[in-house]
Amino acid sequence: MKLLDGIEVLQTAVDEAPDVARKAVDFAGQIARLLGAEVSVDHHYSTTDRFLSRGKSVSKQPLEQWAAPGRFLLSAGIDTKTPTDGVSAVVLKAARGASEATLFADSGLSDLLGDPERQPLVPEGDYGAGTVGLGLITALCALVVKWRRYRQPDVALVGATSVLSWVNWKAALAGDLGQDLQREGDQAEWPVIECADGHFALVYTERDWPSLVKMIADPLLEDAKFSSFRKRSANRNDYLAVVRQWAKNLTKAELSTLFETHQIPAAPVMTAVDLLRDPLLLHRQAFSESRLPDGVACRSPVLPHRVTAVSGSERSPAVETEQERLPLEGFRVLDLGIITAGAGVGALLADLGAEVLKIESETYPDPFRAWAGDAVSPFFKGNNRNKKGVALDLKTDSGKASFIELVKTADVVIENFRRGVLDRLGFDYARLKAINPDILLASISGQGLTGPGSTNSSFGSTLEASSGFAANIHYGDQRPYITGRNVNFPDQTVVLYAAAVITAALSQSKCGMHLDVSQRDVALFLSGDELEQVSAGRLVERSARVDIDRAATGSEMLAMEMAHNSSAFMRSPDGDLVKGMPFQLSRSPLEIRTDSPAIGEHTAEFI
Repeated sequence: MKLLDGIEVLQTAVDEAPDVARKAVDFAGQIARLLGAEVSVDHHYSTTDRFLSRGKSVSKQPLEQWAAPGRFLLSAGIDTKTPTDGVSAVVLKAARGASEATLFADSGLSDLLGDPERQPLVPEGDYGAGTVGLGLITALCALVVKWRRYRQPDVALVGATSVLSWVNWKAALAGDLGQDLQREGDQAEWPVIECADGHFALVYTERDWPSLVKMIADPLLEDAKFSSFRKRSANRNDYLAVVRQWAKNLTKAELSTLFETHQIPAAPVMTAVDLLRDPLLLHRQAFSESRLPDGVACRSPVLPHRVTAVSGSERSPAVETEQERLPLEGFRVLDLGIITAGAGVGALLADLGAEVLKIESETYPDPFRAWAGDAVSPFFKGNNRNKKGVALDLKTDSGKASFIELVKTADVVIENFRRGVLDRLGFDYARLKAINPDILLASISGQGLTGPGSTNSSFGSTLEASSGFAANIHYGDQRPYITGRNVNFPDQTVVLYAAAVITAALSQSKCGMHLDVSQRDVALFLSGDELEQVSAGRLVERSARVDIDRAATGSEMLAMEMAHNSSAFMRSPDGDLVKGMPFQLSRSPLEIRTDSPAIGEHTAEFI
């Protein structure tokens, strides 16, 4: 199903727009095209440009003739003379000297990449431009649903650095508390370790420690000094030495089998060659046959979501109103999402106006309420402001009955449980559809709903390794790094993409469907250029590595965003700093309306 079918988009740029901004707009335009929009480019772009821009048409009309109500502009910068009456526009703002390096440095992301005794790192490739592009496509989908529902045009303003800062929100919140996060390199809690044929990302949670000890079977790990999170943090060098010694003679395949058997979410650092022959990606048909601009055959990653069913009744036609509306006003979302990949999507939908009910219980709370040894995590509020808290235990008959009643009134259910959990609770898509044929179920998972290994547990850092992202973060010795707990890059990017496709789906006349969104596939899509080149049998040509002497800390990045009046971070009504929005709407501004809820704080309103 083409979620943007019938939408007309013009991709443009101002003459002085930096290359990274043009690439970001080109990336968003390509996603829009693949979602079904008719995308044209003006003279600032070529349909043979090498950043996924193929397949677009060339606009022969001057902008003032092309502009009309119901059309959408996607622009790297904007000329003050650009007509916007009736046209919805997504405008990217980027400094003239912006580049991949400045995006990662100014957003503070580079300050968390690499070794603390060496220079900060910038990933090879176009991850910065691609991530900004995801912010642009989310904004575009918000404008589409606003136009289709209310016939109201709007202008979305997107700051290039601000999108990357928004991704790095945990560093900003920590900096606001006077606790700037630091890159830890080889001594990180979740480091990359060397194995017989490459590298492996050691990712595990507190509950996985006993399984890790059992798997490695070294008595040294049973020492009392490793018996708690805080004790392990204080003695990290000691236990990592044991783990490294154990892993160095095992292959990536052997380690994968062991970690999967013990259900520990670690993963091999995969290269482009590994990815192109990966059984799960082949099962998901994650690549399509394509051609490079010079005609050489290659394989390109497809969009990171699947639509597995479409049902429901026709929605009401657009209602024109003079009062400005938020794009998702009037929609109800049942948010079963946890931590970031699920809960963050619900937060962004709430920002766009949806009524989002955070469903959890005292028995099964969102794990982010307490995280990494903290009884009360400062990060929970970042992904859960603007929501209402409803307490339901879905393992009890009464909880199930109440949930069924809520599904009858809802438009969307979001979940990012481990595969199989929702089915065992008795609420797979078939059951939800029987309760409410118009329901949209968004399943956000590490690696998709089906296929070999899809049920394995994973975290953002696991997916950095298994998607090729980690392999592109290294010094000259090619030793890879992951961001660890501090960022979990794929957790953040999937929030943008999933929010975009859910929003686009809600613009449809029929939106009863099951959306399968894979975090790994989103990360994979960001490295499409490398995968195409490697699949064509070519060496990937990289520009000279850019070393940066210094990157902004979390507190410095936050100060810059606040000084620029960015919406990436805001204060909630209780005065706490929270993650804001990756873009802002001009005519219906997005705001933090309520604090994050206590468990069940609003149950009485809905049950």
